Amino acid sequence: MRILLVEDEKPLSNAIKEGLEESGFVVDTAYDGESALSKIEIEESYDLIILDIMIPKLDGVSLLKKIRELGYKMPVLMLTAKSEVEIKVKTFGIGADDYLTKPFDFRELLARVHALLRRTKDIKTGIITIDDLEIDTEKMEVKRGGKAIKLTKKEYQILLYLAMNKGRVVEKSELENHLWDENSTPWSDTLRTHIKNIRRKVDSGYEKKLIKTIPGVGYEIE
Repeated sequence: MRILLVEDEKPLSNAIKEGLEESGFVVDTAYDGESALSKIEIEESYDLIILDIMIPKLDGVSLLKKIRELGYKMPVLMLTAKSEVEIKVKTFGIGADDYLTKPFDFRELLARVHALLRRTKDIKTGIITIDDLEIDTEKMEVKRGGKAIKLTKKEYQILLYLAMNKGRVVEKSELENHLWDENSTPWSDTLRTHIKNIRRKVDSGYEKKLIKTIPGVGYEIE
């Protein structure tokens, strides 16, 4: 899942980015509202935005309003040092999905991120179950038939994205756009190689194969 982090305090931005990436997310960063808006319009692939209110050029409230006016529906988690009720009411009124006041514990931020992403996919708990496959999104653990499966970070990201979109064919371009950041350009066979490795670990030895290839289109978990 790909996140845009908009925070002008670079040490804080770097710390949040590192923590989110360690937790299995793909993270792009922006340090002002104008560059953030440009990235949103160019990429159009963010699953969630973490947005500080006090950012230069275009403040967080104005950026949030612009995002919603343009029709983008991804959840937005607001960050601010301000705790006044009026600010919270205003941001919720123009389309914020959640709100976190600085300073905060990273574990709380991560919990809110997971909750917002689950909400967009109508997933009730942190464990996704498909047949005998279990994905614990909080612990980044995968099991099938009760047996633990060890995946690389990118393999986990791909499997999780397919699982969160189960029953829908996910195009190759969509996977690449949502699971590689702005600084990465996967070569033509990268995704297919990852899918091959995931199949070997998840489907090999099981009568029912969960990961389907839709020729010329993409992949699906039924």
